[in-house]
Amino acid sequence: MDKPEKIGKRRTLRRIALLLGFLGLLIFGISSCNFPGFGAILPNSSPTEVSQEQLPTPTPQPTPTPNIPLIQPRTLIVWVPPQFDPANGSLAGDMFTSRLAEFIARRTQTDVQVRVKALSGEFGMLESLQLTDSAAPVLMPDLVALPRPLLEQAFKDGLLVPLDGYTEAISEDDWFDYAVDLAQNEGQIVGIPFAGDMMVLAYKNDTGEQPPPDWNTVLSSGKAMVFPASDPRALVSLALYQSLDGKLQDEDGKLVLEGDPMLKVLSYYQAAQTANVMPYWLTQFETAEQAWNSYLDRQATLSITWTSLVLGSETPNTSLAAVPTSDGTAYSYADGWAWGVVPSNEETEAFAVELAEFLTDSSYLNAWSLESGYLPVRASGLESWSDTPFYATLKHLLPYAILIPDISIQEEIGPEVRDAVVSVLKDQVEPATALEILLEGFPQ
Repeated sequence: MDKPEKIGKRRTLRRIALLLGFLGLLIFGISSCNFPGFGAILPNSSPTEVSQEQLPTPTPQPTPTPNIPLIQPRTLIVWVPPQFDPANGSLAGDMFTSRLAEFIARRTQTDVQVRVKALSGEFGMLESLQLTDSAAPVLMPDLVALPRPLLEQAFKDGLLVPLDGYTEAISEDDWFDYAVDLAQNEGQIVGIPFAGDMMVLAYKNDTGEQPPPDWNTVLSSGKAMVFPASDPRALVSLALYQSLDGKLQDEDGKLVLEGDPMLKVLSYYQAAQTANVMPYWLTQFETAEQAWNSYLDRQATLSITWTSLVLGSETPNTSLAAVPTSDGTAYSYADGWAWGVVPSNEETEAFAVELAEFLTDSSYLNAWSLESGYLPVRASGLESWSDTPFYATLKHLLPYAILIPDISIQEEIGPEVRDAVVSVLKDQVEPATALEILLEGFPQ
């Protein structure tokens, strides 16, 4: 064998030996666990963790607003004249304020604003309602305190809503008859009464004499008796006329004036003027306030007046009695105030009625009337007056008091009756002549 061929065989054998040795070492390493793991060699197959700082900040998504209904605050505007101002410093005013606060506290999202308006004059209560209604309806009040004549006129002008569908308060048995009539006009409820007034005889009680109950006693007393003889409404004269069963309307509602009872009234005035019981200077008094002031000045010891004037004055040694009538049967006119509701939407009107009912509930009203200077409109309220010197007279007269005539009657017949009375008291004409002039135009 040639030498090169032997050398090639030896090389081949050496390579095989080296390969077998390497394989042996590899098997020995795996079995002895000294060989590095695969995890150290291969790339890690677990999820790659990314730091929070590397993540972009997500854009916040708006949270939907729950569909919750909003409760709108309710505000009631109340108009009152100065005598009912809750901030006038009187006990009645403080009671009014507390009552309003109680109403607000009982109802969430509620406010009541009271605004004081003059009762009469250029910007009086009725005039303000009429002007505001035409010029700025959004400024109209929701509840107004009005005396009977203005209540009636405001309702006829469409400035008040009928309350028949809103309240049943007037159907309660606790109201005096005059208060029920006060609340109504033309068969509809136009207000809820809260204060009363009554025509009475005020007299000085320091003389020890009893008040005159009838016309003959008045004439024989020789004491001056004052009243507003020139009152354009002629309320005193109409009261005396109706005390004689004189009618002011016939069965059809037409205005009438009966001659016989009116002649008796005029003849009584003539006799009283002759006896100097009703001197001619009474004809200068156009208002009850003017006549009352003459009584306070002791120009007279008898005065046909209204309880509100007596209760609102410092009147020592003064008592009350029924107005003298022809036969001594008590007959008294009554007047008063009521809460009226101004037209708005149905919800606001109902809310205003709710406040009016709250302000006329007997638990509050009976105590308030005693401090207010006005008479009770509820029979249960009379007991609050039991400790006053006027209690006996009020208990005798209030249940039978008659509401004053409607304003339409007062305006149509009042001035003519006033003129007849003035002419007789001034001794210008005889009662029969004055009556003849008065009856012209009236159906008999």
